Amino acid sequence: MFRIRASVIASIAIVVASHAVALAARVDDPTTFSQDAAALREESALADRFFHVEWTAGAGRAGTSRITGYVYNDYGQAAQDIELRVTGLNSAGQPVRAMVHHLSDTVPSRGRGYFDFQVPVSQAYRVDVESFDFTLGHGRN
Repeated sequence: MFRIRASVIASIAIVVASHAVALAARVDDPTTFSQDAAALREESALADRFFHVEWTAGAGRAGTSRITGYVYNDYGQAAQDIELRVTGLNSAGQPVRAMVHHLSDTVPSRGRGYFDFQVPVSQAYRVDVESFDFTLGHGRN
């Protein structure tokens, strides 16, 4: 196995049953801004090659929102230990809090994995693949 850190960022205003997918640098990571633009494009391109995320935000239990969706593994090896970062944004689009959620399932090569998280209410959200492991020799597991 080898570990890869990747960012696939999806942004959405909290509108029930709507979703969008976009790539960007992690604004909640101050070290991201010290990197040059070429490094950021390379990181986004790498993440885009391996995964994409589709999700929706809706009402959850009292004081929470429910983020549900799928992480799609576009690579030729199964991925495990996938961590998703859900970042709550204020009305100006600035991060106010972030939570990392672990997917317990292995996502097969060219397959998808479902997630369903309760998070604190925010004006908008961003969801990105924080980290993952590829399993060598187990392309469809």
